[in-house]
Amino acid sequence: MTENIPSLPEATLSERFRIDGRTALITGGGRGIGRTIALAYAGAGADVVVVSRTEAQLKQVQQEVESLGVRGGAFIADICDPGQVRDMAESVLAEFGRVDILVNNAGNLPYKPLVPLPGSGLRGAWSSPGTTTDEEWFATLNTHVSGSFFAMRALVPGMLENRWGRVINMSSSARLRTVPFCSLYEMAKGALTALGRSLAYEWAPYNVTVNSISPGHFHTEMSAQMHEDPKSREWMLKRIPMRREGELYEVGAVALYLASDLGSYVTGQELFIDGGETL
Repeated sequence: MTENIPSLPEATLSERFRIDGRTALITGGGRGIGRTIALAYAGAGADVVVVSRTEAQLKQVQQEVESLGVRGGAFIADICDPGQVRDMAESVLAEFGRVDILVNNAGNLPYKPLVPLPGSGLRGAWSSPGTTTDEEWFATLNTHVSGSFFAMRALVPGMLENRWGRVINMSSSARLRTVPFCSLYEMAKGALTALGRSLAYEWAPYNVTVNSISPGHFHTEMSAQMHEDPKSREWMLKRIPMRREGELYEVGAVALYLASDLGSYVTGQELFIDGGETL
């Protein structure tokens, strides 16, 4: 029955994309997708804190955020270190009062076979030589999964107490389409997505949503090897029905939707932005 559902005046739709008065924290916020989301949120009225290990990039994004008329913050932390995450969260909460929106975006992207592959011609032009080391295994798992867990553990209790929050985990469409020599990355993104679905169920009664965004091919500093190698780029575009790579603003728009009131009834979901590659 729809007669009891109140209509939403057309004029208020754009207003509901606003997130004025909210504070967002974005890990890996100094470049690429993290920077794009930071600016999308700042443009919609939120104060924005960016976190990473690179001070120069963070300061640049902080200045860009503040140029849009909101408060910006830049905090250096290795999210793989629970102590650094705890200290960072305490500093952010002391300065900004609370965090309403958490975007777990920090990541790394090793292109390597897991074990040696006999024969020649099996290694893509964009993959690194050698096979996966113990350090690379733990670095990938810790960056994508453990770091997100540490950030949620530090910041979500405040959201639950306030009965309002948004958690957005940056996953990847690589989970469903498979990229050669990318098993570590796909494993970590799959684990993060599964974690988010479980937490979405736990936190739903508190008006805290948890969703994943799974981008396809976007040209960022992290994925530059594939995009800038002619053969790899040709291989990539043939897989995408739209025959193009994504534009970063397209991720920012989805992240803004999930953080706004218009996304308030969406939780436990994974949104793919990939030009149809996973169809």
